[in-house]
Amino acid sequence: MPVQLPISKSIANRLLVLQALNGMPLTDMSGRDVPEDVKLMHDALVAIGNGATRLDLQNCGTAMRFLTAYCAQREGQTVVLDGCERMRQRPIGQLVEALRACGAEIQYLGEEGFPPLKINGKRIEAGKCIIVLSQPVSTQFVSALMLMGLDVRTDCSSPYIYITREVLRRWAAGEHDFTERDWSAAAFWYEYAALHEGELFLEGLYQTDIQGDKIVADIFRNFGVETCFEENGVRIGRKKATGITRYQQSFKNCPDLYPAVAITCERLSIVLDASGIESLQLKESDRLLAVREHRTYGDHRIAMALLAADLPCDDIACIRKSYPTFYEQLCQLRR
Repeated sequence: MPVQLPISKSIANRLLVLQALNGMPLTDMSGRDVPEDVKLMHDALVAIGNGATRLDLQNCGTAMRFLTAYCAQREGQTVVLDGCERMRQRPIGQLVEALRACGAEIQYLGEEGFPPLKINGKRIEAGKCIIVLSQPVSTQFVSALMLMGLDVRTDCSSPYIYITREVLRRWAAGEHDFTERDWSAAAFWYEYAALHEGELFLEGLYQTDIQGDKIVADIFRNFGVETCFEENGVRIGRKKATGITRYQQSFKNCPDLYPAVAITCERLSIVLDASGIESLQLKESDRLLAVREHRTYGDHRIAMALLAADLPCDDIACIRKSYPTFYEQLCQLRR
């Protein structure tokens, strides 16, 4: 069965910010397969451009972090950035302090170090400040500053920072509107393939893609899923039964793959020795807890991991955050 994946949230959101910074028309993000997080970023940038003074960013961490930096440099405009209760539990202090060091005026309206934020836009001159972010809580703090053109230095090596650098490189070369299909979304089809018979064709995935989550192909080879790169995508299927009883994996650079890998291991009776999992407690949910309990807590990736494994899911609607057509495609596959 051919599967069309959503566009990469990581790439789309970075491009939208760059388009807004440069006064360009924003790419149309009204398609039914566009993740809600991307639509939210698009609409928030439009609203800011129209003079909005308060924005509800729900539980979109990317929007909160990128727009904090974006609004900080919009001279003369005051904006309050808020979100849902979970967003108010997600730390942003490192990013705020870095921006303040460059002259930004940002206030906490609730608990120190967490949203909501009141941002009074100031002129920030990129060449006049060097920011050092050691062991950032989120690599998106680094990316947010990079997108603003600020000189940020970090000891963190991350595929997400690489995406930002590559988007900026292509932007400088004149590529202002490009996309890739989402490898993190593909993880749930790899999970499905590991647990079911048959083959799937995932359209639009390539070895040359800049997303670090393409490592999912290597990870799931350990569970018997083979990947064949073809002209227009990848063909995946379980070619052999896995003989392993224990699997070790660091999720430091691929935290979004944890739900699919963890549920796969559970269903195949494989002990997962997971490391690099500290950031998982700061995602849309505490993903370690959510996987253990088989409860979504409104987290799209937990929901899709449960559904791909034929497990009960208490919140199907939340998958719209990253993959609006996933459940529809899954139902078609099961017919």
